[in-house]
Formats: sequence, structure tokens, C-alpha cells
Amino acid sequence: MAMSLDRGSNAMATLKPTVLAYLLGYISSTGPKIIKILFQLILQKRSASETVLKIQDVIRQAASFNCFPAFCASTVAGSTILQIPLQRGLRQLAARLRRSGLRFSSAWIQVTAKFLAAFSGTLVGFTLLNSRNVSANGLPRTSNFEKKASASTNKHYLPAVPSNAAGQEKSDPESHASAVPRSAFGQTALAGRSMDITLFTFVRAIDVIFGSQWSKYRRQRTKAGSWTALQAFLAQSIDPTTFVVSCSIIMWSWFYSPDRLPRAYNLWISSAAEVDERLIEALRQVRYGNFVYGKDTGIASLLGSMCKDYDWPVEWGDPAKTIPIPCEMVHMGCGPNCEKHAIARFGRAWYFAARMYFPLNLLMLLRRRNLTTKRVFVTVLDAARSSAFLGAFVSLFYYGVCLSRTRLGPRLFSRKTVTPMQWDGGLCVGAGCLLCGWSILLEKASRRQELASFVAPRALATVFPRRYDKTHQWKEQLLFSVSAAIVLTAAQMRPKLVRGVLGRLLHQVLVSGDHS
Repeated sequence: MAMSLDRGSNAMATLKPTVLAYLLGYISSTGPKIIKILFQLILQKRSASETVLKIQDVIRQAASFNCFPAFCASTVAGSTILQIPLQRGLRQLAARLRRSGLRFSSAWIQVTAKFLAAFSGTLVGFTLLNSRNVSANGLPRTSNFEKKASASTNKHYLPAVPSNAAGQEKSDPESHASAVPRSAFGQTALAGRSMDITLFTFVRAIDVIFGSQWSKYRRQRTKAGSWTALQAFLAQSIDPTTFVVSCSIIMWSWFYSPDRLPRAYNLWISSAAEVDERLIEALRQVRYGNFVYGKDTGIASLLGSMCKDYDWPVEWGDPAKTIPIPCEMVHMGCGPNCEKHAIARFGRAWYFAARMYFPLNLLMLLRRRNLTTKRVFVTVLDAARSSAFLGAFVSLFYYGVCLSRTRLGPRLFSRKTVTPMQWDGGLCVGAGCLLCGWSILLEKASRRQELASFVAPRALATVFPRRYDKTHQWKEQLLFSVSAAIVLTAAQMRPKLVRGVLGRLLHQVLVSGDHS
């Protein structure tokens, strides 16, 4: 009787990480959707009956075997359950090889078993997640989100495709798979549903490897007494620099090649930026060579309609008459002063972010049992700081554009050296892209790491297609499985290497069954 109880408790301990992973995956995939649906009910955008049906649909879809919760469960199941038989097999193999003079430590056997178990689990999880057919934009064909996102994107964006050959050569949006019509693939099976999570895992694996080597280097230098202030500064600069570079790539893609970013991410950036799409399209056409200063190319009506809407002189929107586009048009009603516009942008973006950060931070605060005045104050301060970060991000982007094209650029370089066409053809946008990411310095060091880890995969995703021929899926599967195995092994053996919330969460889940 006692033996059967022990077996039962061992089985429960073995399955605990898998069950916990499934529940966390289920909550994370359904929670935000349900909250959004409930908000729509509160705002009277949905009826009560429609809300119930929508929530039921979300709950039912998440329970499918090829959705995120099942992916989490299968990945963790392989990472934990397979460890014991793999360790036994490796010990037996090590005992046989010892006769030939080859010796393997118990630590090596343990790490290898954990890695192989995680690798096997991620292979299964990846297969499950990609068992659904993928549409031409990388989303499941059955997804309602695809239709809504597509409609919203078309509403917010004019085509980012140049009409002349020279423009195509510069922008080359069709070189990216997401810009190619579905008909171009014919009946070819497509893959790419898991591309975002693959790139996220790859970035975290690189972070683990780099962190391991850097910590070893730091220990050696500290022990030798040669750890310098410059090296400490470089260590602290890695996350902000990663964020700045990643955001530069993302913002450039948002401006000139929006199809390279996920549609939902595009729409979120557009909501925060609050910019008239006609202005974006005009700057795109400058880059493509269709909007030419000093010439009538038949495109004056693009900004001409904007001038009428804002009660500006119609000549401002005519490139044949006005060189360059006045900064007041970029300010969109904030007047001619660039600094005043930057401050106004900061305030509007701060408010936009505050509506998101304050409720989330206060919700997290309510989960705590012991509420103190100090804790409430710190929570409010953190929300205000995060809102200021996003406010500064938007403000610096716009001010970078103004600074380069009118404020500072023309004073440093004459019109013969750098023409208004060159400034508005990409240099001013590039300046804004390079400047905006430095708002990360307003955040705490721990938040900088989380934000850098969030944007780096999205920047990397602009290089890869959002969907591709399924015959190449094995490459993505191999990259994901190796990367995930590295992260999962580190989370068990050296959890501090997997930084941030993800590391703490993975460690708690994986060691809950005590398989070490």
C-alpha cells in the first residue's frame, strides 16, 4: 500500500511541471483575449450574448492540440520526463566507454541528459504548433485575427510599394516573402507560424551563451584584479545598445516596409505614433523618386488634401513650389516650433502609455497580500516611468526627424552637399530611428533587459520571411529546438543565465518536479 502511494506521489511530481506549463500557457494565451473582449463589452462594442460566444470560442480554440498551451506542455514534458531514462542510458554508456579510457563526469552526464530531453520535447512541441495550415501572411488559415488585422492594416497604410523601377531597387519590398502575393506560391504548402517564437528563443539562447562566457571572463578579470571601469560600463551598455539598434531597424521597417513586421505590431506602433498616413506616404515617395522637389510629378494632390484638412496653404503640399515640406506639416497642427511639437508628442504618448501601464501595474499590485503606502507609491512611480519611456521614444523619433531635416542638418551640410531630397528621402527618418531608442535610459536596468529581449527578435524578424516554403521548415525546427534546449537546460542548471521574468518562471516550472 505504501509502495503504491509512493509511486502515485512520484507520478504526480513527474507530471507537475507539464500540468503547470499547460496551465500557464493556457492562461497567457486566453487571458489577454478575454480581457479585451470584456473591455469591448464594457464599452458597449459587443452585446452580452456575443461576448459569451466569443469567450467560449477563445477557450475552445486554446484547448486544441496544436495551440500554444499544448506546445508548452509537450515541450516541458519532454524536458522533464525524459531526463531520468536518458541519464540512466548515458551512465551505462559512460561505464562502457570508461573501459576504453574515456571518462565522463556525473555533471556532464546530467547536463547532457537535460539538454537531450529538452531537445526531444521541443521537437514534439514544434511539430504540434506547426501542424495547422498557414496562410500567405504566416497566420493560421482559420484565424479570425488574420481577417481583422488585414482589414485594419489596409485602413491605416497606403501601399508601401514604389511605382518605378528605381524605387523598387531601393526599397525592394517584394524581396520579402510577406510582400509576395499568395498566388505567387501556387499550391505550395507554407510554413512560418512559429517564426516569432523561434527568433525569440534564438535570441534568448544567444543571451545565455554570451552571458555564460561574459561571466566567466568577468570572474577571471576580477580575480586577477584587472576588471576596469570601462569594462563595467560596456557590460551595462549591452542591453541599451541592443534596444537602440533593434528599435532603429523596427522603426525603419515600420516606415518603409511595414509588411516586414507583424500586422498587430504595426497597428500598435501606428496608434502610438498618431501620424497621418499621407505624410508617411509622401516621405516614402520621396525615397522612391516619385515625389521630387522642384518638379511637377503629378503627386501634389497627396499632401494637397492634407493641407486642406489642416487649413494650410495648398502650395505647401506641392513639391514643385515648396522645397522642402514645411516642418509644420510634420507637426500636424502643433505649430511651426519643433521643440514645442516634441514636448506635445511626449505628453500625448505618455498618456497613451499610461492608459496601459497604470492598470497593469495596479492589477499586479492587488495580487500582493500586504499593501503598504510605499509599495503603492513605487508601483505608481514605475508606471509613470514606463509611460515616460514610451513618451520619450515617440518624442525623440519626431524630434530626430525635425533636427536632421531643418534644425541641425542644413546648418552642418550645405544644400549642395546634402539636398532636401536626400534629407527627406531617408536621412531624416534614419535620424529619428537612431535617436528614439535612447529613451530606454529612462527605464530601470532590469526593465532595459526585458525590453531589449522583446524587441531584438522583432528586429531580426524583418530579415526573414513571415512565411516560406514548408520544405525548408526543418531548418527552423532545428534552430528552435537547439535554442530552446540551451535555454531550458540553463534554466535548470544555472537559472541566473536566463535573465528576467522568463528565467524565474522557467526555473519554477522545470524544478517543480525535482528531476535534477
